Amino acid sequence: MALKKLYQYSARDRSGIPVSGRVEAENTKTVSQSLKELGYIVVSIREEKGARLKFFEGLKNRFLNAGSGDVLLFLRQASAMINAGLPLLAALSNIIEQTRNPHFKKILINIAADIRGGKSLSEALSHYPRLFAAFQVNMVKAGETGGMLGEVLERLSVIGYEEQELKARVRSALAYPILLVSLSLVIVAALLTFVLPKFIAIFEESNVALPLSTRALLLISGILRSYWYLPLGGAIALFFFIRKRLKSEKGRYYIHKKVLSLPVFGRIILIISMSRFCKIMGALTKSGITLLNALAVSEGLLSNEVLSRAIAHIRQAVSGGATLADSMRVSGVFPPMMVQMVSVGENTGKLDEMFLEVGDFYDKESSIAIRTITTLIEPVLLLFMGLIVGFIALSVLLPIFNLVKVLKH
Repeated sequence: MALKKLYQYSARDRSGIPVSGRVEAENTKTVSQSLKELGYIVVSIREEKGARLKFFEGLKNRFLNAGSGDVLLFLRQASAMINAGLPLLAALSNIIEQTRNPHFKKILINIAADIRGGKSLSEALSHYPRLFAAFQVNMVKAGETGGMLGEVLERLSVIGYEEQELKARVRSALAYPILLVSLSLVIVAALLTFVLPKFIAIFEESNVALPLSTRALLLISGILRSYWYLPLGGAIALFFFIRKRLKSEKGRYYIHKKVLSLPVFGRIILIISMSRFCKIMGALTKSGITLLNALAVSEGLLSNEVLSRAIAHIRQAVSGGATLADSMRVSGVFPPMMVQMVSVGENTGKLDEMFLEVGDFYDKESSIAIRTITTLIEPVLLLFMGLIVGFIALSVLLPIFNLVKVLKH
């Protein structure tokens, strides 16, 4: 097999719009043929040499590349065209022509070139792990083998849009509390740094006995004004400490376990993780992927180390002959309702459908939980921040009242 080289091309599409990009191929003839088959008029093709160009290309792909939105749109368009009877390469050609993101367009051109070179779609997608997750590649491979590629791509787009919608709900639910806390912290810091110091000289000259709360606030105010780098340095040190712990497997497991044990929030995180796990497992097994392979793929997709390790133990138990439901029950991580539903799915031979049903259930549960916690947290935050501001105001006013009494006498 000939060694592939990196080529820079310039061309025009069917509308006459200039396009350019980079593609790996054996020679310029292959590049030219691929571009012409896509309906492009080739302007120039030249080989790029040197590791420096590849380094900068890697940086460019890392920071300027396409995102999940482009991938979801691609999956939806590809599924619609293939289900309508259009051949894969023709569908890719149409999608490339409609794609506005220039970086994603280059990726699609490379994918089309790989397919023309004899590779399958799953092999071509596997070259871009940042965009296409392992379970997506595995499902596409299963769809190609089973002759249901369009159906699998449609299923992937549905899962992707559901995950995107869930993330949007979480961001929307947390936006107001985060804004409220940030604004309150700014107000408190301004009171302690700029307002309270104006009263310090008055208090010191009056020889009025200061309450404990006022002395504490004066101490905090002095630290913020004179030693501001101490709390800032502490926050930075804490950030890097947690980051370092997260890089080690032991530290990551400890932190993730503590996160799951948080009141209210831990349950929400668990529900969201269970929803994602069930939907991925349901989609994989429904596509014909074996249970052990589906577990292996799911293990690397959950962002919580506790759950990932539990799935790894379950996979080992299942490979040893244990049932999936019993293995999940022994792990102690998965909710009893979910274990019971999986047991029913195993006994009836409809494990894939049961996974998808449980995933939908937990998806709705997560929405209700997020909405409930948002409804409760807003008044609690308002009350808490009101108490803090009131405490500061009272700590300033009490010495002033005492000073007025002294002056009257």
